[in-house]
Amino acid sequence: MADRRPVETTDRRYQLLERLADAIAETGIEGVSIRDLAARAGVSIGTVQYNFSTKTELLLAAWHHVRHQAALRFTRSDLAALPPNEQLLSLTELLLPPTAEDRLARVWLALVARAAHDPQIAALHREQWRETEDLLARVLTHAAPAREDESRDTATELLALLDGLAISVITEPDRVSPERARRIARNRVRQWIG
Repeated sequence: MADRRPVETTDRRYQLLERLADAIAETGIEGVSIRDLAARAGVSIGTVQYNFSTKTELLLAAWHHVRHQAALRFTRSDLAALPPNEQLLSLTELLLPPTAEDRLARVWLALVARAAHDPQIAALHREQWRETEDLLARVLTHAAPAREDESRDTATELLALLDGLAISVITEPDRVSPERARRIARNRVRQWIG
């Protein structure tokens, strides 16, 4: 169903989601309150509550907001124009945070942690994980057609590796820098390619 709110409200909603992403990236979900979000956005508490009636609704909107931003990263990369092996290498790099302070990665991590106790966020995470795994399996098969029967398990393994590396980059960048994470991921991909 189309969003029938006026553009001004939709723009305000977008700005609220941007400020929410900032807040989650800086303080985590537990540090976010309606009052803090209203102050960050320069609006009244009532405006926040008009756009998001519950914290759950706010967090679900945040999930969709960062998912959209991640999709924009993929769109800008123009993966389809690359040869299969480079497509696979580029995709794995896109799934890693470019820096330890990357807002998108920090919000993703906070929401994934929330998924352990929130069935709605968990359902969104499972759906996103399946879609990403499907994409990886297709790209793996495209890069090594003779290994198609292994591509699903390898996609699961690679995505788990990338998730772990992303968490390490965000939480312990002195041990796992973004560069080290990319090197590890590239080495694993090159093993697949042969």
